[in-house]
Amino acid sequence: MLRFACLASLLVACAADPAESVDDPTDGKADAATVNQKVAQLTQDGELSAADVDALFTAAGNTVNKSEMLAIRDAVEATTYTVPAAALARALDRATYANLLPAEARELKDAGGYGGNRVPATVRELLAKARLSGAAAFDVRETDSTGEGVWNPYPTTTPPTENMTFKHTLISPDTLAADVANTTVEYNAIVGVETVTEMGETYERVKYARHRGGTGNIAAQYDEAYHPDIFARGSVNQIWASNCAFLSDGTIHCLPAARRSEAQDLILTNPHLSRCSEDPAFADDCHTLMYMGHITASGGVITSVEISGRLSKEIARGRINGIDPLALFEAWGLRTSPGLTITFGNTSDGRPVRNTQRGTLERATP
Repeated sequence: MLRFACLASLLVACAADPAESVDDPTDGKADAATVNQKVAQLTQDGELSAADVDALFTAAGNTVNKSEMLAIRDAVEATTYTVPAAALARALDRATYANLLPAEARELKDAGGYGGNRVPATVRELLAKARLSGAAAFDVRETDSTGEGVWNPYPTTTPPTENMTFKHTLISPDTLAADVANTTVEYNAIVGVETVTEMGETYERVKYARHRGGTGNIAAQYDEAYHPDIFARGSVNQIWASNCAFLSDGTIHCLPAARRSEAQDLILTNPHLSRCSEDPAFADDCHTLMYMGHITASGGVITSVEISGRLSKEIARGRINGIDPLALFEAWGLRTSPGLTITFGNTSDGRPVRNTQRGTLERATP
């Protein structure tokens, strides 16, 4: 208990997602000119081959920005020269793995998903299409020239162990349906907090009640107290909190309702779903994300989806395209409430524009 009391200030530091501002980013149009020049050179023979597609990605460099990716996409969709099916397939494949961390790229190629999770063909197809249309896979640890986090202000220090394994945080039709169907499961559910004194130390501890029956719920959960049971369900009997992320393999993950890892050193926030631990033993488990935000579900049906503030600004101002959450839900076969819409969080930059043909979110509309 002494250890937890000493970490109380760290817990409070992650209380909420504040409204933050970021500098307007460049859109990389000048970089796209290099790719377009390469296209003109390579298609002088009247064809853009699969090898030519590789040359375009080489021209873009180690990091392919949005405008460069769109230039490559436009090249393989052009009609003024021949584009064999193999060239389009190569572009989709290269886009899927572009900008990934080396270890996760190997894992995705070898296993088809992260942490042992399986990704349906419909999701893989959407992922490739959206990535080729500029949907970003980003490293949540990225900082700007001032050292401020580009995508979030919070740490990313939790390995994929205990309640933060890739299996436990996965949201899919199967995981939601299994929870709804499990009418006999018993568990601790969070019902409040209490002040306790032990060994001369006074602190707040979560109170539990024994509940029975799954719900298929995803709901907001927050407190600053100590959690004796990190696998406890939340206040509406939910396994998962509403803080969610999409990994770059197309899987959907939400934090456990307790929002504590086995270390209990921080209140978990969306970036922790990247599993970018500071422990070298888990270096290969760090993954790029495509979405951070908040999702809710009731009875296995997705009822809301919001994009987190800094990611909202990156999309709204045109630096990146985002993957379309509604398209991803559909690709997974998740049920959604009628008329479900996507909202930006902590920003007044309007609403995201869905490109349903590409599976992307683009600049905001007022």
